[in-house]
Amino acid sequence: MRLLLTVLLGLMLAAPAAVRAGAQEFVATPVEISADKVNVKGTVYYLHKVLKGHTLYSISKAYGVDIDAIKAANPSLSEGLKAGMLLYIPELPARTDASADTAVPAVKVTAENSVPADSEVRADDKKTAPAGKARAAKQKKYRKYNVKWYETLDDVAVKFNVTTEAIIALNGIDPDSGKRIRSVMIPDSAYMQEFNAGRIPEDGEPGTDREERTARHAEVLAPTEESVPAETAVREWEVIPDPSGTERRITLVLPFNASRLTGSLNAYTADFYAGAMIAAADLKERGLFSNFHLNVIDINRYGSAWELVADNALSGSDLIIGPISERDMQPIASWARSRRVPVVSPLDLKTASLLQDNPCLYLFPPQSDLALGHQLDKIAEASLNSDTTESVTVIYEQGYERSDLVLQTMSGLAERGIAFKTFKYDFLSGRGIDSLMSLSLDTVLVNRVIIPSMSEAFITDALRNLSLIQSSRGYIIDVYGLSRWKSFETVEQDYFHALDLRLAMSYHIDYNSPEVMDFIHKYRAAFNTEPTSFAFQGYDIMTFFVEAMNTLGRDFPDGIARVRRSLLQSDVMFEEVSPGSGYQNTAFKDICFTSGWRVLNE
Repeated sequence: MRLLLTVLLGLMLAAPAAVRAGAQEFVATPVEISADKVNVKGTVYYLHKVLKGHTLYSISKAYGVDIDAIKAANPSLSEGLKAGMLLYIPELPARTDASADTAVPAVKVTAENSVPADSEVRADDKKTAPAGKARAAKQKKYRKYNVKWYETLDDVAVKFNVTTEAIIALNGIDPDSGKRIRSVMIPDSAYMQEFNAGRIPEDGEPGTDREERTARHAEVLAPTEESVPAETAVREWEVIPDPSGTERRITLVLPFNASRLTGSLNAYTADFYAGAMIAAADLKERGLFSNFHLNVIDINRYGSAWELVADNALSGSDLIIGPISERDMQPIASWARSRRVPVVSPLDLKTASLLQDNPCLYLFPPQSDLALGHQLDKIAEASLNSDTTESVTVIYEQGYERSDLVLQTMSGLAERGIAFKTFKYDFLSGRGIDSLMSLSLDTVLVNRVIIPSMSEAFITDALRNLSLIQSSRGYIIDVYGLSRWKSFETVEQDYFHALDLRLAMSYHIDYNSPEVMDFIHKYRAAFNTEPTSFAFQGYDIMTFFVEAMNTLGRDFPDGIARVRRSLLQSDVMFEEVSPGSGYQNTAFKDICFTSGWRVLNE
């Protein structure tokens, strides 16, 4: 009995020590301030991804925001905090003390960073920009929008929540001229208040003069029929339910057997499938899925894709989505070609090798090497017939003159008939580069700058110098970059917004979009987790092809080419790789970083 009491007493004394030891071993997951911000209805939020070990307390302390404010911005927290959630964290108001005014240091010209005497730079060159130009560059009261070929002014007005009449008044447009408008200024809130009150702002109100508006932005070009050749025009169609009532069968081929999953793509198969199921439910509500039957095949139930084909599992299909790997796609694409059944490759870019001589194959993710050409097309479109108001400059790293990116950029601009200047430098050479860089830019015109580089260190330095030139000298600079820049960790995103950076993204989710938020809420409700990019991909692919099959009928494979659609995560426009070949998606999400931490879809 005495021994038993001794043991019990020892356990009681040891228990608190064990608890303390366990508490000492627990290390909370640190909360890092997100580099991503979004602007929702005029309020700026950090977009924070919750990691395992985060708590509302630790998040609120890291951002300096009350827990109640976080809950108010995220109604989904009523169901609890879960790893993987995306939270809107309100940004604290900017400080108004004197230190805030010193955020951007003034440029001090010294013997160390001054321009060499033999460069023939006039001492007053930095002052040659008109006051109106400098003021507009800093205030940016109006943003410029390049009107798409298929858009009317009414479309633009709806897109930016303004009125067509206000756009016409601000840009001095003659609506009866019969000429096509290539680009316009978008009225800001101050202009709209004056316009709606019946007072059209005169010169200098509310921050830029009429001469500026006319010279910089009002670009009225040739008549529409001369601007866009008929054979290259992008088409659109109105989505309507198929009136024929024809039964359709969609076969979804994915790997589901977790014990046999290999490769990173297969790990997200369930997400892709879940997104496709949400799309099917939405399409059914819209009356677009009533005559469709979904046939889901687990490819891992077969020894290979060849066995799947031999088993006649694909018979009766009107459309095949998947599989997700090039290896499994080969036999299925061959079977589909022999029976003229459209098949979609949803994820693997390697299937581009199968497009040749297979007119039934559609590669949904756009090839990354097409993005540079897309950016050059955007520069050419913006500069078309505007050589008196625009200047194009290529900035690249010294020693990389023969790199593929630099050569493709220069030859691409030349092929598009765009005159350009170049500036190369070694970013390790020291300070004062901004003075030399400014010589390749125009003091008055709009400078469109493209930087063909994937070096994070060089991009950081180049954007810092361009931002310094713009803020201290009043230059007007728009930068065109490559999609991978968005994932750079050391680049200050302030530079992105200060320079109106434009990126061509294969995938981009606009969390300001009501359609995006509707999908996220439905996905959370159905699966109690956050949708990944693979879930968005499944939703987009199912939505696009079912809409096409309804609108275009059985002949949709012939009518789908050059139809432009903007989806939740992707834009889509299929084009033949060559005559008689399969189709690749050539569309990108054009995003622009603007002031106020806004990221706009252009």
